[in-house]
Amino acid sequence: MNIIQRHPSAQHQGGYGSNLTSVQLVSAADDHNPKCRNAMEDAHVFIDGFANNPKQSYFAVYDGHGGRNIVEFVEKYLHQNFEKELIDTNAKTYHEITNAFETSFLLTDIQTAKANLAVSGSTAIVNYIQVDTNGKRHLHTANCGDARSVLSRNGVAIRLSHDHKASDVVEKNRIEKSGGFVLRNRVLGVLAVSRSFGDHSLKQFVVSTPYVNSMALTEEDDFLILACDGVWDVMSDQEVVDFVKVYAENPNGSTEEKFNLIARALVDEALKRGSTDNITAIVVKL
Repeated sequence: MNIIQRHPSAQHQGGYGSNLTSVQLVSAADDHNPKCRNAMEDAHVFIDGFANNPKQSYFAVYDGHGGRNIVEFVEKYLHQNFEKELIDTNAKTYHEITNAFETSFLLTDIQTAKANLAVSGSTAIVNYIQVDTNGKRHLHTANCGDARSVLSRNGVAIRLSHDHKASDVVEKNRIEKSGGFVLRNRVLGVLAVSRSFGDHSLKQFVVSTPYVNSMALTEEDDFLILACDGVWDVMSDQEVVDFVKVYAENPNGSTEEKFNLIARALVDEALKRGSTDNITAIVVKL
């Protein structure tokens, strides 16, 4: 199993090589965006050969706020907790995998509280590619907060996650039923996202329960894109898919060389379009 995590002091850009066993190619990049942000609070993880199966993989982008304590904890432990749930419960069906996601998200959040990480928070977008006993590949998505993943199916963008924002009607109703309120599209007038790890002073309202989505992958599925809201704030789902597709199909250079730089190009495009956040993106050739 190959685990690759972003070191908090080092900017990453480029590909993870062609010797992968679960997907064809992976490109990742991030940018502090120092003109707009004082600190880099994103992280990302890619695991090739996840859960003791060389054909399975785990991808995640974590978008911290209020400091790096929570995002670094989640970066280190969420995939460990999720893998343990998969193995201990022998989770194979969509329902069982949903339960594994929900349990591992909750457990990780509880662990951050026990570690006295009381101030900061982090959103998360996770994709798990599972291979069943018949060799069929399935794509499972879990997210809390507004980091997002999108699948390109024959060039058409399919959103896999759900943006948890205080401005969302369903989330607003949930918060109000819990005794809270939304002011200026923020939970209690403080936090724009309505679900996250950490943010324990708001935990009654800002839960870590993920949205989970599962589907079978097909031969028409080209790319998977995970990114924090620094990308999605300035580009639509289809714009990102179109950008990746055009870049990947450029006839200049080898396929791997081009793909190694594709996430960097996407991050640069988000900067060019005026993103004011830290930016992280992972692009996967399925």
